[in-house]
Amino acid sequence: MKIKSKLLLEVVILFILIGGISAISIINTKYVQETFSSINTETLPILNTLKNMRYASTQLSALTNEIILIEDETRNASENEFAALEETLETNFYKIEEAKLLFNESFSEYSDIVSKSYPQDVDQIELVAEKWNEMLFISNKMIQLKTSGASGGTILNLNNDFDFSYDEMNMAIDKAIELTTANIDQREIYVESLLRNVTWSIIIALNLFVATTLIIRFYILRSISKPLNKIKSVTRDIAKGNFVLYPEKGNDEISELGKDINIMSKDLKELNKKMIDQERTTSIGGLAIRLAHDIRNPLSVIQNGFEIIKLKTKNNSDPSLNSNFESIRRSIARITHQIDDVLNFINISELHNSKNSLSSILKSTLQSMSIPENVKIILPENDSAILCDSSKLNIVFKNLIDNACYAINGNGEIHIRIIESQDDVLVEIEDSGSGVPNSILEKIFEPLFTTKQVGTGLGLSCCKSIVEAHGGKISVKNNPSTFTIRLPKNIQNTEESMMNNPPNSMIENVSFS
Repeated sequence: MKIKSKLLLEVVILFILIGGISAISIINTKYVQETFSSINTETLPILNTLKNMRYASTQLSALTNEIILIEDETRNASENEFAALEETLETNFYKIEEAKLLFNESFSEYSDIVSKSYPQDVDQIELVAEKWNEMLFISNKMIQLKTSGASGGTILNLNNDFDFSYDEMNMAIDKAIELTTANIDQREIYVESLLRNVTWSIIIALNLFVATTLIIRFYILRSISKPLNKIKSVTRDIAKGNFVLYPEKGNDEISELGKDINIMSKDLKELNKKMIDQERTTSIGGLAIRLAHDIRNPLSVIQNGFEIIKLKTKNNSDPSLNSNFESIRRSIARITHQIDDVLNFINISELHNSKNSLSSILKSTLQSMSIPENVKIILPENDSAILCDSSKLNIVFKNLIDNACYAINGNGEIHIRIIESQDDVLVEIEDSGSGVPNSILEKIFEPLFTTKQVGTGLGLSCCKSIVEAHGGKISVKNNPSTFTIRLPKNIQNTEESMMNNPPNSMIENVSFS
């Protein structure tokens, strides 16, 4: 996952968590608001209705007693006083009707609220209604008896019942108020519990939010720091010369950086190998020049003396003498060939390219060589003209043909083929020998590597340098042993290769006497 995507995912998760915490807070706050609202819309109205019913019952009690007293006064009152008392009676009866109306309205509201919100208190509704009806019944009966002139004893007994009914009415209202107060207390306890739950839920949600944030941040930082530390370790190893590779996993920016570091590591490894080869070649070159100079001078003296002796003894028919002469000639040729290998390897100077026929170069190479009698060389029938340094290719073909002759032990066939394509030309040199062991195929072009009992191990390395200087490649395969040289036709490819693979020219302009 890309680093940008990881950070975006973190932001999204944090927004989700914040939204969750906000939702929890809003829901719990709504519960608290609803609870307080229920107190305002249910509990307080109940208290108001009970207060009104108590007022109505008190009014009924007071007005009833006042009417009884006024009835007594009307019997002994004068005409004028009687009229005033009658007016007072009418007023009291009207107030009784108002008290009834107030009670009925309050009771109706009370019963509705209790039935809906506190169904467990429905019995209290019936009790209040029963006591009110009882009180109202006694009040009406007292007034009727008093008006009809009933005895004082009867009225007194009813008055006692009326007072008792009034007390029970007040007790019923007190009980209702007590229940309502208990409900308020329960609501307060519920609100306190709800507030505690809200507080704890917010605290827990915040802790979860912080913990989740830390976990996500830890994961993201770890997913970034771990590969960065691995890259740091890889770059340190590369700086020490250990060209390790970064494990390419994932598709984020750090993985892309790791891939670039791998490319750099491979390039540095290749460059380091070239530098080591260059240093080795330089060391070999310095030593080779001194040895070649020290060997070639006495070798020239020996060869000149040998030729003089041959001329002076050319009429001698002693077979042993001729055999010794041939042995001396081969030894001189072998030493000369080894010196040439060394000098060709260390002194690949700038190419002098011109248009040349590959077939002509092959033929001139064979003419300059001493091919064993039992070796048959089959040349290609076709030809191809390329831009090259013919003298340098002579060295390449001579070394490869010498190796082929050695591989077939001086007895066998060597097939040379020219295969032409649109941009390249292939030259294949195949021998009928036993082949090159697979274990040494990768090392065969390295300097100083050889499987011969005699030789410098520089011939094939020299061939590789010359071919690469031409912008080409050389390779080898088994069954049968075949060396393949791929050379470009056009000069542009050659010049680009010369820039990318400069010739081995550390030791130039050396002359030998």
